[in-house]
Amino acid sequence: MSPRLLYLFAQWCLFFKQNARALQLLETLLRSEPDHHRALSVAGFLYAGQGRTKDSIAALERAAALAPDDAATLFNLGFVLQKAGRHEEAIARMTRAVELQPALDRAWYGLGISLIHTGRFREAIARLTEAARLQPLNPFARYQLAAAWFKLGEPEKVRAEYRKLKQFDPKIAAHVRDDFGVPRDGDEVA
Repeated sequence: MSPRLLYLFAQWCLFFKQNARALQLLETLLRSEPDHHRALSVAGFLYAGQGRTKDSIAALERAAALAPDDAATLFNLGFVLQKAGRHEEAIARMTRAVELQPALDRAWYGLGISLIHTGRFREAIARLTEAARLQPLNPFARYQLAAAWFKLGEPEKVRAEYRKLKQFDPKIAAHVRDDFGVPRDGDEVA
């Protein structure tokens, strides 16, 4: 089967959530075309899903070296590096991803998370604010904004995020209240 067909069948398997089969097809493709950056990128993502962090990082780094302007690959690499606790490297990859594709809200979010982990709260707030702007109903971006404001000792800003969340995701708003000590507003049922 041609590399093109292998890749298309792998995409089809992914669509139908047959990840193990998709990975088999991609690995077959990569044996004949080891520099197929899209196959490396998708395989790296699938390795991460299997907990194969070393394989994931290796495949994604190779894909990024072959296609340094592929925002999706850079985001995926940043995400896996983040999960591995390698936040500075994740920041570099996700920063490049948002430079290439400024509307990639998940990269702004991931960037904010790694910045929080490195103690760079003001920078995290700027990135998470952009993620929330691009995806206004993302409760996780709002939660992380509240976390960063809490770390900076800004209770009114935490309360502002809580109020925004309360409008569209009361469960996450309750976590903000409970995790960061937002006082009850008086408009809540006790």
